[in-house]
Amino acid sequence: MPGFFQPVEEISGVKPFEGFPVEFSRGSLSALVSTDELAGSLFVHTLLSEALKAGKAYHVGPKRVFSPSILRTLEVEPSNLLSASVYSADELVQALDYVEDDSTVLVSQFPTLKGVSRETLLELRRRADEGSLTLVLHHETLTFNELDLPGEFARLFLLPELFDSLIVLRTSSYRGHYKLNATVLKAPPEQIATLGDHSIPVDSLVRTLTGR
Repeated sequence: MPGFFQPVEEISGVKPFEGFPVEFSRGSLSALVSTDELAGSLFVHTLLSEALKAGKAYHVGPKRVFSPSILRTLEVEPSNLLSASVYSADELVQALDYVEDDSTVLVSQFPTLKGVSRETLLELRRRADEGSLTLVLHHETLTFNELDLPGEFARLFLLPELFDSLIVLRTSSYRGHYKLNATVLKAPPEQIATLGDHSIPVDSLVRTLTGR
């Protein structure tokens, strides 16, 4: 079809695990904040494992945030995951030049990268659209103002309006039972019913991560 326009099609997506409120679709840009290490690890490992089962998956960030042994426990081969260390927004954009279309890309600790700007976000949005990438920006932090979630996403991700999904994750436990508590601030049009708060039992996933 000539020009800018393309026909609208149904698109597939990746959901980290059954019960997670949002599915991340091809051609989407999502931002997630985990406010504790367990929530972050749970999300990272389940997203990467499901992405590897569905096709190509990449991790990009200033440090490694996944364990090969945990990925094996989740029944995927970690050698199929491609990972790159980047420390700036420019390096991140350059790394995306080597990503195959229709792949899932997890960018960890995105707000810590040097030189992140509004132009960076617009370029990531373009790359997600043009390459049909499932592009997920994740940040794990202990300093997060739960009383101003919109303001925190604007602080960490600059242009929250560009994202398809905005999600906060945190874990809670009581008498040895664990829940992943998710707040969905923004969701794709077809998943708008997921907006709001969710509490998901994750005992079996926590046992997989911790080995106990």
